[in-house]
Amino acid sequence: MRIAPEDLSVIIPAYNEEANIITILRTLDKQSLEGFSVIVVDDGSLDNTAALVETYEPKQFILHLLKQENKGAARARETAIRYSKSKYIAVIDSDDSLADDSLEKAYKPLVSEPSHDISLFNLNYVDSIEKNATGKFICYTSHKNLKGEEVFSNCIKAWGVHAFGIYNRNMILTAYESYNTLNKEGVNYLNNDEVISRISFDLANTIFLSDGDYFFVNNTNSTTRRINQNYYRVLHNAFFLLNYIERKTNSQNKNVLINDAYALIISTIWGVSVRYFKWYKSFTSNERVEWRALISHSVKSVIRDQKVRNLAISQKSKLQLILLGIIF
Repeated sequence: MRIAPEDLSVIIPAYNEEANIITILRTLDKQSLEGFSVIVVDDGSLDNTAALVETYEPKQFILHLLKQENKGAARARETAIRYSKSKYIAVIDSDDSLADDSLEKAYKPLVSEPSHDISLFNLNYVDSIEKNATGKFICYTSHKNLKGEEVFSNCIKAWGVHAFGIYNRNMILTAYESYNTLNKEGVNYLNNDEVISRISFDLANTIFLSDGDYFFVNNTNSTTRRINQNYYRVLHNAFFLLNYIERKTNSQNKNVLINDAYALIISTIWGVSVRYFKWYKSFTSNERVEWRALISHSVKSVIRDQKVRNLAISQKSKLQLILLGIIF
């Protein structure tokens, strides 16, 4: 199937990805879909990522390279989306992979049904680029056509669907603008894209679950799995999502969403605290102070809100909150 560059842009943020960038470009050159645009954003790499992209000669697509200072994956994607003139945007990580027909299978539902704003891939977990499968993402429903608000409500305290897929460009730009009103300073809190994806679900009319296979490589050196002195900052985004929900005026289940947001905040504090003790010896004294300060502030905020708002949270969340209050 042949399309035009104005129909679809594939966005690839890349930071020090010289080991993977050519592999993902070759994968895109094998797609049954032809004629699309690929935009690689070199996010301040210190290796040869940009040079490799500059020398690559694509056969199936039009290749663009953008360069910026290191600002994180979410900002890199935003840079590419604003640069793109395409109606649809595919979000792909440079160390992952796709089946040869994945783009076509995800793209066709968007052009055949105008109400679809997002078409998600079929997400598979693999332990290497050779696709040695280790598992598969199971969505909260077996239905293929989903309402955006329904998906959003199933992605607050846990991910009912994943976020890898093709998005309506205007819609995802609106999601970025909404997020930027929450994160006014534009700080990289490591998982900004997780809030942006959820907002996109909320804004979407309908979302389609396609059969196009996406292979997510279990990378032990990823930002969320390796020792990261700034990981505690993800707590900010948990509160941003709560703020977004509180601003919603037309939601019939707003109270349920708020309770789910607090469940996410508590589980995020718990996850950050576990990492604090696991990575404690690798921190400087100043880093330990910063981690404890934000964890403590977050715990006290939730305890205060729990008393004022009479939150309906699970027994597990209550127990975690009690323990966190004692420790921090």
